[in-house]
Amino acid sequence: MANKKKVIISIVVGIVLVAIVTTGTILTLNVVNSNNANKPVTPTETTAKDLRDQAESARKNADATKSKELLLEAQKQYETLPKTDPNTNAKADIELQLNLLKAKEAEATTPVTP
Repeated sequence: MANKKKVIISIVVGIVLVAIVTTGTILTLNVVNSNNANKPVTPTETTAKDLRDQAESARKNADATKSKELLLEAQKQYETLPKTDPNTNAKADIELQLNLLKAKEAEATTPVTP
């Protein structure tokens, strides 16, 4: 009888230890993942190009405001990238697209005189 009690107590202590280790592991992983989630995205040519593509699809869907926001975000990312010919061309392209959007906005707000 005393032997059975010792076995049952050992099993319960083992289960409690496994539960404590599992809980500690889960909490540690959650802390690590939440720290990684708060890190800002490092701009790369790929992320900037993705923003430009999203802006183009927004423009095709006649959403000029979203297109302008995406282009401005892409422009900020290209400013942080190294100065290379493709990056310089992309910056110039974004400037032209922003100017075209401004011109379209001005056209839409300018009253037509008969």
